[in-house]
Amino acid sequence: MKKIRFLIFALCLCMLLPIIIACGKTKEPPKTNDDKYAYDDSSREKAADSIPDDYDLENQSIGIFHTPARANDICGISDTTDIVYSRIHERNLSVEDRLNVDLEFMSSNTSSWQDASDMIKREIQTLSAAWDIVFTSNNSVIQMKLFNYFHNANETNYIDIEERWWYTDAITELSVDNYNCRFLYGDIAIGGLGSAGAIYYNKPLYEQYISADKNPDEPYQLVMEGKWTFEKLSSMVKKSHIEKGGDGTNDIYGYIYDNKEALHHFREGVGIHLYERNDQGMPVYNLNNDKSVDFANALYEFIYENDGALLDIPSEYTNGFTNGKAMFDLKRIGHVLQSNMREMKDDFGILPFPKWDEAQEEYITLAHNSATTCCIPISVDIDKANEEVSAVVEALASESYRKVTLAYYETALKAAYNRDDLSAQMIDIITGQHDTVKSTFTSNFVYEYSSSLGKLGTIFSTLINNQSNSFMSQYDSIIGAAETGMKDLIKQYKDGKI
Repeated sequence: MKKIRFLIFALCLCMLLPIIIACGKTKEPPKTNDDKYAYDDSSREKAADSIPDDYDLENQSIGIFHTPARANDICGISDTTDIVYSRIHERNLSVEDRLNVDLEFMSSNTSSWQDASDMIKREIQTLSAAWDIVFTSNNSVIQMKLFNYFHNANETNYIDIEERWWYTDAITELSVDNYNCRFLYGDIAIGGLGSAGAIYYNKPLYEQYISADKNPDEPYQLVMEGKWTFEKLSSMVKKSHIEKGGDGTNDIYGYIYDNKEALHHFREGVGIHLYERNDQGMPVYNLNNDKSVDFANALYEFIYENDGALLDIPSEYTNGFTNGKAMFDLKRIGHVLQSNMREMKDDFGILPFPKWDEAQEEYITLAHNSATTCCIPISVDIDKANEEVSAVVEALASESYRKVTLAYYETALKAAYNRDDLSAQMIDIITGQHDTVKSTFTSNFVYEYSSSLGKLGTIFSTLINNQSNSFMSQYDSIIGAAETGMKDLIKQYKDGKI
């Protein structure tokens, strides 16, 4: 399956400007060493979608639903110095002009994803929805099993999920049968990339306390050589507890355990995908194996038997990473845009979540289950959904690729890691777009539907939160509910009921 491809590069003159390089269906010829970091953004600017140049919607209105939390990502801001939100606003105006369409944005006016889910469900069931496109947190429609409430993007006239502006692997992951794609991830909602898991590390601390050669770029080199593994990270964390003073208030730790969601990203990163597809494309669990047991033990040791882990977090270690008291920080790409990261004095690098071992072929990055999804509700007439609405969706996505995504990365990279080209390449790897290092940016069906599947999708985090590594005991206690939940989910999908 073709993946979206673009690269981020830095131009080194008076200042470094990270840029994303676009890859289309025709690959660019390999670069030589002399032009390794050369960049011509004309390919991105000229990237064409399949919508005819003379396409005209004759000023009809297309209603777009969004939640308040997603308002800036979807609507943009007209009067702002923020380049990302201003570009989103400009994108919307450009699509309106290009298609001769009126985009009418409608807020749910609720901050609760449950309330948003109830509203979406009610409005579509009664065919009273005033909107043609839905943007919402995926946990407000996926956890509630609302797949039959939306049209299949694969059968529309213009949406092409294999195009460079869509996150193809993540989209197909959320399909029950591996074909009917109701939930779209892509540049159309820029926060999707922000949901990608990432590990930050403090370069000065690494150089001073970990690297024998005093080389702060060693983790980058490990990634590039395929040697960035869970065991390697764990050993680095152990080495990172540096005692500084008698009372422990100034000690340095490997990491501060303040983000339990990182456990899901570790699980996906080491290649435990929870399930596989059968011949009919349906999901089947594949978790009962030695690797799951080994990983549960390794994760327990990483959290509870590691001197470099700070579990009970005193107040002086709030924001410990940005204050130079932790070697690693386990977060997401979007975290780099937060003000405390922008103000961090120490230089830091960004890494993908590690592989299980060097034999694993690729790095795997998980999109968090609070990412934004785009859907076309079935309350929209099928002909309109496949024609006019799909044209608007594809136009918004492709225009985002041409204009918005670039601004997002420029802003993020300028804030933190615009000092070296290897950092830019790490972003390529995290998002599954590097030329030579194999990687995938994806979601996970069982993780997303975990609440309906006996909580199997969160089995490892449940173990760790219960301070246990007894994988088989936990698995045996929930597999019955997980199997029943999967049968019910597939039946509901096949029945097509809402």
